[in-house]
Amino acid sequence: MSLRGRYEDISTLLYLVPILVPVVYALVLWAQSGISATLPSSVYLSVTRDPIVFMVASLAVLLGVIIEVDGTEPKARPAKLAALGGTLQWLAVASLVVVGISALYANGFIDVSGAATDFIVGRYGLVFPAGLVLLSYLITIQFSFRGVTRRQALAVVALFLVPASLYEIGKRQTALGVGVAFVFLVVGIALYLLPEKENSPPKQE
Repeated sequence: MSLRGRYEDISTLLYLVPILVPVVYALVLWAQSGISATLPSSVYLSVTRDPIVFMVASLAVLLGVIIEVDGTEPKARPAKLAALGGTLQWLAVASLVVVGISALYANGFIDVSGAATDFIVGRYGLVFPAGLVLLSYLITIQFSFRGVTRRQALAVVALFLVPASLYEIGKRQTALGVGVAFVFLVVGIALYLLPEKENSPPKQE
């Protein structure tokens, strides 16, 4: 196996860490509390609010990006960075899906309101995908703000304010901090996903 192939294999394993570590940790806590038909809400919140799990997942992704870029020839790095941006966005979506399904499972797939509350209160389940999208922005534009539209800049700012709201506002009032962070998350994702409106050329008479 070539050195480049090894780099890609290692980075792929690191990208799986944000999914595998929370699942394994949840299973351990679930077994300790007693296996039941549904995942206890306390286990879900313990995992999604654990700063160590969040840090391990974040560092694994950052290390995977560094290894993959370092193992790429300098001339091919711009294309690699563009591809990594897409990978990080897909990882963000996968993370949100896993967290959302887990919240529903913890509430028996019936109590949607309870699942939504757990989903929002489990702050790192929101912060981590937002951080991945923000990181994908940064590596895609290669830290050059040429060609960055006003909408993209606003999306980056909104996503950056998600963790800031959770920590700063959440210290004083948890519900308000979570609510503000959720609004910033929705705005940031919407600004990123919605297509830009192209200015139609003036009609020539």
